[in-house]
Amino acid sequence: MVFNDINSIEKNEKNKYFMDMFKSGDIVKVLIPNVVNTGYDYRLTAPADLGNFVRVSVMNRSYIGVVYGIGDSNLPPEKIKSVMDVFPEHMSVSDLQWIQKMSDWTLMTPGGVLRLIVNVPDAFSPPRMEQLYAYNNDTNARMTDSRIAVADAFASNDNDVMSLSDIQNIAHVSASVVRGMVSRGILIPVSARVKNTDVTEYEYRDMGNVQLNAEQSDAANEIGCAIERGGFSAYLLDGITGSGKTQVYFDAAWRAYNRGESVLLMMPEIALTAQFMSRYAARFGAPPVVWHSNLTASRRRDIWRGVLRGKIRMVVGTRSALFLPWQNLGLIVVDEEHDTSYKQEDMGNYHARDMAVLRAKISGFPIVLASATPSAETLQNVADGKYTQLKLTSRFGGASLPTIETIDMRENRPEQYTLPTDTDTAPPHTGYLSPILCDAMRETLGAGHQIMLFINRRGFAPIVQCKKCGWVSQCPDCSVGMTYHKHLGKLLCHMCGRTMNMPDKCPVCGDAVSFRGVGLEKIQEEVAIKFPSARTALVSSDTILSRQALERIVHKMESGEIDVVIGTQILAKGHHFPNLTLVGVVDADMGLFGTDFRAPEHTFQQLFQVAGRAGRGDAPGRVLLQTYQPDNPVLHAICDGNRDAFMANDMAARRVAKMPPYGQLIALIIESSKEQTLKNFCATLSAAAPNANGVKIMGPIAAQIYQVRNWYRMRFLVSGDARAMLQPVVSHWLGRVRVPANVRIKIDVNPQNFM
Repeated sequence: MVFNDINSIEKNEKNKYFMDMFKSGDIVKVLIPNVVNTGYDYRLTAPADLGNFVRVSVMNRSYIGVVYGIGDSNLPPEKIKSVMDVFPEHMSVSDLQWIQKMSDWTLMTPGGVLRLIVNVPDAFSPPRMEQLYAYNNDTNARMTDSRIAVADAFASNDNDVMSLSDIQNIAHVSASVVRGMVSRGILIPVSARVKNTDVTEYEYRDMGNVQLNAEQSDAANEIGCAIERGGFSAYLLDGITGSGKTQVYFDAAWRAYNRGESVLLMMPEIALTAQFMSRYAARFGAPPVVWHSNLTASRRRDIWRGVLRGKIRMVVGTRSALFLPWQNLGLIVVDEEHDTSYKQEDMGNYHARDMAVLRAKISGFPIVLASATPSAETLQNVADGKYTQLKLTSRFGGASLPTIETIDMRENRPEQYTLPTDTDTAPPHTGYLSPILCDAMRETLGAGHQIMLFINRRGFAPIVQCKKCGWVSQCPDCSVGMTYHKHLGKLLCHMCGRTMNMPDKCPVCGDAVSFRGVGLEKIQEEVAIKFPSARTALVSSDTILSRQALERIVHKMESGEIDVVIGTQILAKGHHFPNLTLVGVVDADMGLFGTDFRAPEHTFQQLFQVAGRAGRGDAPGRVLLQTYQPDNPVLHAICDGNRDAFMANDMAARRVAKMPPYGQLIALIIESSKEQTLKNFCATLSAAAPNANGVKIMGPIAAQIYQVRNWYRMRFLVSGDARAMLQPVVSHWLGRVRVPANVRIKIDVNPQNFM
């Protein structure tokens, strides 16, 4: 029997059928976490079940793998190695099926999928001995931004001791910063230690301090009944912003947890948990176990082992939490299910929401997708009867929805202003805030309320250019311009992270350089001139490097220490500020005309979520959208609050074009460090393209961003209707060519990014 045969075995027979399947001396296939791996044969040194974790050696390198089936290499017995260790821990048969199904869909190898799961290299080894450091809270040393980031790194890991590599990786600081903190006594070396890494989850209990309204109770009861009866079911928890979706899925989480099952609460970004943490602790009596990329190596090991051994049964995490070694998983909640952050695009391309649904279906338990602006794919699954829609139509606590209006920037030119440092003869600066928005801001500040200004562009100016010769600051490693960040005093590439000093003059002709375009730093400068008494704060990925940094901003907003918060999409979701009554969108047109067919949907979702931050308390909210396209259907739908009509029209256009969810797309991104090698291979690949009914292959064309980190990029796009199975076509196609050593192929099923 080979692994694929277990797909035909009923779930209730699997555990019985595979109990003690393999004995010592049997030849088994072991899957290792390697992107080119589909399994190697080994001889067992102890009895094992399908899914048992084992340690094996591949080319003198040790790996933790899983028993994946019966050996089938037909190698002579004397050439088959023995496994080094057989561990008592294992994955379930349904989890192995999930690995195979995910591999089939994404065209990652099964070993590539397993690498997402076995991502803690020393999970089965004793902790390494290394020098550790503690943070000294009693020091009076001056705290720079970098030192504050280090302090946040310790706070985010419960002030545990950390290694030098952990400090640098989590705080995103250089080794020199860490060495300086050590020399000044801010970081104190402690003895290397071996720590008991068995972690037990907090003792959660239902605090009973939340009273659900009628809509919430109906939704919670329906999900609760599904948990009680077991089996797969999928729910769309469709609630307007502020309707209390969190408390509904908290209720579901408690019901599953109280039955002894494990629960995963997925968030698109860990920054969302700034206020979520307190709500969670208030409901369950203790803070959540949180899984994300900014954990120390030892903390990741603790949580991973705790989940594997069933000692941790409820986790709040980003998309990678889906790949923890769950035992008896009984519920997944995907909050903000529409969010593009769930799409992974580097270590294998997959959509965590879709893979979560696949995992729930294979293992047979409920899943809840929550959003105020559901994705087109999810709405289509509701229409097809695959998902059950649970609607929350009113704001929790009786708060009213904000009024939303557009400001026609063709008729309302921004006010000009003069910097204090300008000379009397200098021309005034053209601002970006219209008179209508400025008047609304004055009225709001006068009433003692708070303001949010949204612009989804980091830095001060996206273009630095010489007006005389036309030179533009360009990243030497990527085919994109470099953005000027005033608070850094540097140019920054938003693609690869390279920084460069801001030139005093044009490097080509020696003339002065100028700034074009607007980022949130420039908006802050304008607000400071026009409203000098207003206290402002910036929120972007440049200024918020940790959950603690975001929590400080949230606390200041809640305590009234900030009057105007200016931010990017980090502000668009999940935050509740009762005194925030005015939201101003500086450039509502920014996402309307992208090359992606999803641009209208994503723009609607983002602006609708931003608008939802206003008026969540007792005072009514107002949202002003600055635009040069006031008649655009996206903006009309937002102002009218008519999401369903907008999505119906958008999906009708996709149906005609056979775009997802009414068709399928697979992108092939071909990359090489040698431009001519890339072109030659793409020509070879194009010549080998198959002819298949209902399948269209387009390309190759240069990617919109042609060069990234000195790798050149070209794209193919494979399309077909909703019933077409494109994966076998692509797999067969790639199998017909030999890939050169310096060429990489990335496969992206139903891509979200066409750059």
